[in-house]
Amino acid sequence: MSVHKNVLKVLGCCLETRKPIIVYEFAGSKILSTCISATNDEPLPWKCRLKIATGIASAVAYLHTAFSRPVIHRDIKCSNILLDQNNVPKLIDFGLCISIPKGQTHVIDDLVLWRILNLTPEYKDRGYLTEKYDVYMFGMFPIQLLSGQNAGYILARHGIENLKNAINSRIRNEGFALKQLQDCTTLFFRCISSDEEERPTMVEVAKELKRIDQSFPSPC
Repeated sequence: MSVHKNVLKVLGCCLETRKPIIVYEFAGSKILSTCISATNDEPLPWKCRLKIATGIASAVAYLHTAFSRPVIHRDIKCSNILLDQNNVPKLIDFGLCISIPKGQTHVIDDLVLWRILNLTPEYKDRGYLTEKYDVYMFGMFPIQLLSGQNAGYILARHGIENLKNAINSRIRNEGFALKQLQDCTTLFFRCISSDEEERPTMVEVAKELKRIDQSFPSPC
């Protein structure tokens, strides 16, 4: 799980302590949630935010496809993403990861409290976890990345239209290609569809974000 450039690399494990200690690579001290906060006077440029979304999509697609049993991260959010000195994103915190058993299409999770807090119908109602759960969580993450606000809170309180209107004005005024933002927004809202069958796979998401990123090249 540590050979992808957008997944925090595991260097080793110490078993000589009372509790095992996992040693990770040093990837800088910048947490994405802090960098996009409304109180941050130097918000990340649009191009950087797009590259971050593209990198994390690739990382999640890797978890879903690189192993014999697909790995579901379950906790994709801005506070679980580190940025190195070049603003390359690293997905962290695998404490809630769960894998789908061989020959199965889903896994049933019995973490009732976690289920209550979740917004996806198939998980909230039946406890079903598939790769499409991560797709939903990923869709919420870049909306927060773009708006600087908690997407789940806005969606629950004000509905999807207000969520669309919450896109950060600091980004809108940067002079980037508006078509990129429109394409990204369309993709992200497909990801948070209440019908899991209508959500794209993470491989499809990663490919589409890469296409969008390359459609208007500019430095991050």
